[in-house]
Amino acid sequence: MRHNTNRVGVYAALASYGMWGVFPLFWRLLADVPALELVCHRILWSTALLGLAIPLLRRFGGIGGDEMAGYRAPVAEIDRAALPLGWSTGVLTNAALAASVISINWLSFIWAVGQDRVVEASLGYYISPLFSVALGVAVLSERLGRWQWGAILLASAGVLVIASSTGTIPWISLTLASSFAFYGLIKKNSQVTPLVGLLLENVLLLIPACGYLAWLCYRGVGTMGPSAPGATNMLLVMGGVVTVPPLMFFALAARRVALSTIGMLQYISPTLQFLCGTQVVGERLAGGGWLGFLCVWAACGLYIVGSRKAMRAKPILSSAPAAESVASPTDR
Repeated sequence: MRHNTNRVGVYAALASYGMWGVFPLFWRLLADVPALELVCHRILWSTALLGLAIPLLRRFGGIGGDEMAGYRAPVAEIDRAALPLGWSTGVLTNAALAASVISINWLSFIWAVGQDRVVEASLGYYISPLFSVALGVAVLSERLGRWQWGAILLASAGVLVIASSTGTIPWISLTLASSFAFYGLIKKNSQVTPLVGLLLENVLLLIPACGYLAWLCYRGVGTMGPSAPGATNMLLVMGGVVTVPPLMFFALAARRVALSTIGMLQYISPTLQFLCGTQVVGERLAGGGWLGFLCVWAACGLYIVGSRKAMRAKPILSSAPAAESVASPTDR
């Protein structure tokens, strides 16, 4: 049923954005580790986790959550897609693009947290839905109603107020916004199942990441090692562990709901990050900054009201063929 499919997608988006919203609290525990080294450890250990999790999930959970993502392909077909020799040029290109933009996003975010610029990072994720909505309209021909357009305009005004109150170009915010919006668009067009796609992206990043870590080890300046505190080593490994679940939920959501909806739900993440920045890190905002955030929060409320009205006006489908419950990568 299509409405059940959309409901699962919304729940998955809420889970992913909630996890991302509290990430600053974790990454601040590793603030002394250089951002690039931390990202490389994140790639290494998340790849290891995915490599272990996918076979286990397929054995004990059907096909490893792929059924949950709306796939009805036979297990043998999915297994063939998981083999490197079975990947097409298009699949590899899509994964390479996704890997590139998500690595930029990770590096920018971790650097911002380490520099106590969590509020600026949260601004980036407030801007990102605007990029996502624009991509959804321009690339995927998605349509928005009056309530949605009103919410977008109000959120845009809020973001402009926040940016103008600082007096500088928020390059961290713009980098985070653009990279994550493009990542959502790329995942929307992915032709492999979410878990396999995440593993492929990490595998493509694994060689340069391991090469950089090996170079640090050779120079004797790497953070992880026998001489490092046990808590630091454990936290570096945990950086990969905490990376996988929100990305998995996001990949699931991106295939089940409209990109414009994904973009607006993303306001949950920066709101939690904003609270982390102001209440935990101790960052402060001027009057213009508070006014801008109030505009953004009002835009979220406007969008929610408009979505509820649209749901009431739309007839609920009582049944639908299983194969049609989720659009294929080529559907709009």
